[in-house]
Amino acid sequence: MASSANPDLWSDLSDLSGADACAALLKVNADMFVAAPARDRESIETFEALALGFLPKADRTTLLEIARILAPCPDTPPSVLDYLLQHTPEARSIIPRHQPPPASLPDAMYLATPAGRVHLASQPHLDIVTIERILVLREEASEDILAANPAFPSSRPAFRQLVRSAIERPALARILLQRTDLTATHEACLYLAADRKRRRLIRERVAQTVAQGASLSFRLTEHDMAAFLAAAKDGDIARFERLLSEAFGFPVSAEWRILQIGRHLLLALALKALGFSDKDAARIFLTLHPALSYPLSAIRELVRETRGSSGAVALVIIEMILGVKAFSGESRAI
Repeated sequence: MASSANPDLWSDLSDLSGADACAALLKVNADMFVAAPARDRESIETFEALALGFLPKADRTTLLEIARILAPCPDTPPSVLDYLLQHTPEARSIIPRHQPPPASLPDAMYLATPAGRVHLASQPHLDIVTIERILVLREEASEDILAANPAFPSSRPAFRQLVRSAIERPALARILLQRTDLTATHEACLYLAADRKRRRLIRERVAQTVAQGASLSFRLTEHDMAAFLAAAKDGDIARFERLLSEAFGFPVSAEWRILQIGRHLLLALALKALGFSDKDAARIFLTLHPALSYPLSAIRELVRETRGSSGAVALVIIEMILGVKAFSGESRAI
């Protein structure tokens, strides 16, 4: 391999965000990389970092064009080719699969850089030690690649860590929900990121699990109900969430965050599990915070959620999302 390429040939272009600009810059830099008279290790790594930063912003047509440009070049980073193959099925006829990473380069060197970790996460064969060493860094790019990689089976204990990360990151959850090997427990954990149809299927699957074992039921007193309604009327979210934890017997450390965007359905599930009537649940949606009731479609979705779940199923999903078990004070493993 030649070793005199200019490392500044591909400059930092991270301040540009327009889709058309990104596509144009990606193609220009790919052309420059292929046409370079020499490519040393530094220039290859620079291009690799730039490409992996811009490829997620490119559309399918652009990805296919980039594949055509880079496929003939023997110095194209394997991580870039792997990304193109995973996200552009048409590229399989362009990019040969006989370009493995250099045998002389140990995994430790790949683990040292973000681009290298993405490369490792995309491999068709993954050992558990490498997976764990990637996951411990909590990097979104490598987590996303691992989530889509069938070489990382859901039966692995480390897969639980990926699912727990997905509870906090909807984009990762949506990638995981495309897999076909998820257990009912995994799906329950990812419930908040699912669309309406998928949530219904998850509830049905969880219901089959609930039917096989005992389930808790709640009987709140009028005083308890009044306390919830009063906290909602005052907009006191801290008191409301404290009442939820007390009612379920969850530890005080349980993180409800029911007003966080993407977690509103957790409130609907909680009210269903506690046995609130549709009328009282609607009163809470209308008073606790305006974000729950505006626009009108928002409150309709919450009401639909309370009507679509059984209390037992709602409780299981809540336990899985929060990682705690009712009346035990313990964390609930997934």
